Amino acid sequence: MKINLKYFLVLSSLILLSSFNIHVAMAQSQTEMNEQAYQGFKKTDKELNDFYKQILAKYKDDKIFISKLQKAELAWIKYRDAELEAIYPAEDKSFYGSVYPMCANYFMTEITQQRIKELKLWIKGICEGDVCAGSRKWE
Repeated sequence: MKINLKYFLVLSSLILLSSFNIHVAMAQSQTEMNEQAYQGFKKTDKELNDFYKQILAKYKDDKIFISKLQKAELAWIKYRDAELEAIYPAEDKSFYGSVYPMCANYFMTEITQQRIKELKLWIKGICEGDVCAGSRKWE
């Protein structure tokens, strides 16, 4: 079977871009793509904060848990920021070119989406009978 290399490259690029939830318009400038990525991150960050607030409200009577969750969230923010710095370690971010803001915001969006999945466990619950549920309530 002979595979058209051009078709393969285009298809591979589309798959890669879709994994970052990127909606690319063909005639966008880099500035517009940077802004679009930033807006995507802001939207995801708001979603994270909404889930966090829901957890705080749902577990408001459990002061020990709330204290530990707040500590965990601050640690996660430090981790997120440190991970970004590890990916892009140069002090002068212009070293990475004009795509840096876009790439950094895609990373921030992706890692924030992962954290949202983790926080959802306290809202939606864990399967009943999960002996490792800890503070996460059963469904």
